[in-house]
Amino acid sequence: MKTHSAATIMVPVALLFGNLPTSAPGSLTLVENGQPRSSVVIAKQATRAARLAAFDLQYHVQKITGATLPIEEVPSAEGRVTSGKTANGPIRILVGESQATVDLGLKSADFKPQEYLVKFLPETLVLMGRDKDDRGEMNYATGAGFPDIADEQGTCYAVYDFLERYCGVRWYLPTDLGITFTPTKTLTVAGADLRRAPAMKYRYNHMGYAYPLDLAGDTVRGKEPIPALPRREHHLFYCRNRLGGENHAANHSFYGFYDRFWQKNPKNEAVFEGEHRDWFAQGYPADEKPSQMCFANEGFIKQVVQDARDYFDGKGKKHAAVAEGDDFALVPMDSGNWCKCAACQAELLKEATQGKGQFSTNLASDYIFGFINKVAREIKKSHPTKYVSTLAYWDYAYPPTRVKLEPNIKLEMCLHTRAWGYSQKIKENDLALFKQWTEHKDHPPLYLWLYYCFPSLGAAQGQWRTFPGFFAHHIVEQMKRFHQAGIRGLKYEPSYLADERQSPLLDQLEFHVTWKLADDPTLDGNALIAEFFKRYYGPAAEPMRKFYTRAEQIYNDPANYPDNRGVNAETCWKYLGTKERMAELGRLMAAAQQAVAAGTAVEKERVALFERGLWKYMQAGSEDYWTKAKIPSPTARAPRAPAPPDGDPSKLDWSKGAVLSGWRSITGEPASRKIEGRLLHDGLNLYLRLEDFISPDKLVDRGGLWNSDEYELFVAGQRSPPYRQMGIHFNGKYEALDWAKQGRQEWNNPGRVISDLNAPDRWTLYVVLPLAGLTETGVKPGDTCYLNIIRSMRIQPQEAFVWNLTLGGYHEPSRFAEVILEK
Repeated sequence: MKTHSAATIMVPVALLFGNLPTSAPGSLTLVENGQPRSSVVIAKQATRAARLAAFDLQYHVQKITGATLPIEEVPSAEGRVTSGKTANGPIRILVGESQATVDLGLKSADFKPQEYLVKFLPETLVLMGRDKDDRGEMNYATGAGFPDIADEQGTCYAVYDFLERYCGVRWYLPTDLGITFTPTKTLTVAGADLRRAPAMKYRYNHMGYAYPLDLAGDTVRGKEPIPALPRREHHLFYCRNRLGGENHAANHSFYGFYDRFWQKNPKNEAVFEGEHRDWFAQGYPADEKPSQMCFANEGFIKQVVQDARDYFDGKGKKHAAVAEGDDFALVPMDSGNWCKCAACQAELLKEATQGKGQFSTNLASDYIFGFINKVAREIKKSHPTKYVSTLAYWDYAYPPTRVKLEPNIKLEMCLHTRAWGYSQKIKENDLALFKQWTEHKDHPPLYLWLYYCFPSLGAAQGQWRTFPGFFAHHIVEQMKRFHQAGIRGLKYEPSYLADERQSPLLDQLEFHVTWKLADDPTLDGNALIAEFFKRYYGPAAEPMRKFYTRAEQIYNDPANYPDNRGVNAETCWKYLGTKERMAELGRLMAAAQQAVAAGTAVEKERVALFERGLWKYMQAGSEDYWTKAKIPSPTARAPRAPAPPDGDPSKLDWSKGAVLSGWRSITGEPASRKIEGRLLHDGLNLYLRLEDFISPDKLVDRGGLWNSDEYELFVAGQRSPPYRQMGIHFNGKYEALDWAKQGRQEWNNPGRVISDLNAPDRWTLYVVLPLAGLTETGVKPGDTCYLNIIRSMRIQPQEAFVWNLTLGGYHEPSRFAEVILEK
C-alpha cells in the first residue's frame, strides 16, 4: 500500500475489521479538499479522558488531511454546534458525554466498564464511552493531567477504535515514527455502528521501564545511562493501543515487613532484635536475615489480614505492600528458602511431584495457597466484594491438592511463552499447569504474567547482546488458547535493556499482536503481521518481512539448541546467529535498504532505525562473542600439600599454591583491581584462597546472600551439566546448590568456609571442599575437574569479576576452566 499518494480517501480500508459499508447513506465527510467540514464537540467540563480523546482525534485528522478540526467547548446545557458556528460545515463529532449525547439517550454512566460506542447519525458522529468522572486540568502538549492508564477511559477507546477501524491508522512504535496512515485531502467515513469493550479486561506491560529516547538502546551499558523517551510519548502509545483496563495487581508483597518488623542490631542488620522474629522464616542462623516469612505463623497471618482490611477501608497501603483497586496482593518473597519450622515443613513436599526439573513446580503449592486461603477467608468476612491476588509461580506454580480455594482469590499464572517454540520441556510444563488451573473446578479469576523478557533479561544482566527472540506468529496461536480458556487479562514483562529501559524493537511486532488480540480475538493475527510490514515499511516490506520471518524461524527451532541449552551468548552467536545465517540476514537488510530508496522519508527512517537499533546490535553481539571466544581458558594444576594443622586452611603454605590470575570483568575487560586465587589439595580436600584487594568496610550487604558482595564457585566433572555451585557472603555464610539433570537441588556439601576481614586492604576467603563430594562421582588426585569463580557485587552486572570469561551469564559450564589435581 502506498502511504503517500492518495488525494481522496473513503475509509475504512476493510483489511482486518470486516467489510463495513463505505458509501452513503451514513457516510460523513469530515474534511473536504483540505478544509474542515466538521467540529469536535465536548462538554465545557469534560472528563480528562474526553479531553485527551478530542485533542488526539484532532491531531490525527490533521496528520491525515492537513486540516485542523476546531474543538468546541460548549456549555453542558447545550453541547451542540450552534448556527453561529457552522463555518466548518454541519457535521458535529460528539466526543464524550455532553448534553447532546444525553439528548440522544447516551450517558457515560450507562456504559459497562471499558465499554464504548462509535455511532453514525445524520450529520453527527458519536464517539463516547464509560469515563472516570475526573474533570481536572489536562495539558495535551505536555501530558500533564492525562488520565491514569487504569482509569475508565471509554471515550479514548472510542476515538482510537474509530481512527483505527474507520480511518486506517495504526500505532507501531511510540512517537510519530510509529504512526501509519494514508494521507488524503478529503476524509469521508462510513460504517456500521459499533458498541463493544475489550475482550481481556486487564492489559499491561511493565510500564515502569522507559523506552530509550532513540528507540534503540542496548543491553550492554555504555559510559552514560541511556536517555529515556518522555513519559508523554509512553502514555499516548499505551492509550492508543488500549493498554490498561482493570486495576489489578499481583507481585512480591512482603518485603516491607523487614522495615516494619525486623528490628535491626545497629552493628549487624542481620541480627534480629524485637518481638516478631517468629514471623520470619525459622531454621536459619541467628545472624542471618531470612529471605522468607513463616507463612504458618498465626501472628503474621493476623497482621496481613489487618493490613488488607486497612487498605480496603481507605487507610492506605503499608510500606512496600502491593495493592490496586479491589485487589490486595499476597505473594511470597522471590526466594526458595522456605521456613523450616515444623508447621511449615509439614505443608511442603520433600520434592516436587509436578514440574520436576523445571522452574515451575508444586513443591510449595499446598503450603502457600493454604496461607493465602486463610487470609482470603478472613477478608471475605469483612469485605465480601474485595479480593486477594497472588501468582502461580516457581515452587507454587501448580494448583494445590489439599486446599479448596476461596472464591475471593485472583490468580496470575507465570508462563515462559517466548520459550515455547524452542523448548518442548518448558512448553509442556507450562501447558500442564495452565491446564490444571483452567480446568480446576474451583479456579479463581485467572490472569497471565508472560515472560517476554527472555532472552534480553539475561543479556542485560550478563552484559552481552542477544539474537532477537521474535515469535509473533507463535503469539497468534497462544492467544487463541488463552481466550478459549477464559483468561481475564494479562501482562507481560518486556525485553529489558541496560539502565532499566525496555526495547521497543525486540518486542515491536510482539507488542502489536499481543495487544490487538487481547482487545479483539476475532481479528486474524497473521493478517495483522502481514499488514504491519506493508503499512510500516512501504516498498521495503518484503525484505523486512523475510528478515523477521527468517530470524523467527532460527530462534524457535529446537534443533538450534544442542543439549536443550537455554539462551545465552554462546547459544545466540555460535548456534543461532551463525556466520552463515548472519550473512543471509545481512543480504536481506541490504535488500531492504535498496528497496526503501523509493519510499517516503518516514519509511526510510524506519528501516534506518531497524538497521542501527537491531541489525548493528546483532552484528556487535556476534563480533563481541567471537572476539572473546578467542581468549583462551586458563588451566590450573593444583599441587598436593600436607593437610593443614587443625584443618585450618589459613595455615597452609599458600606460596606453593597454583595461582588463579588473569581476572576480568564479566564483559571481558581486565579487572579494575587486583583479584587473586590460589589452589591446593591434600588428597582429601580441595583448598581455595581468594583475595579481593578492597577495603572490607566497602563490602555491602544488600539483604540476602545473592544480592550482596559475595563469591560464586562453580564446579563440575565435565564442561556441561550437572554442576555444583556455592554462593559465599563476605560474612562467611554460604548456600550450596546442585544443578542436577532434574533441576536445582541442595548440595549437601560438608565443606568449610572462613572469611577474613581483618586486613585493612583486602577480603580473604578460604574454602575447603571435600574431593569425594566435589562432583557427582567425586574427584581423586590425578583427576581433572572444571571450575569457575565469580566475584559478584551486584551493583551493576558488568562489575562482577570472573576467573574464566563466561561469554554470558554466571551459569556457563561450557566455560569452566580446567583444574588438574597433581598426584
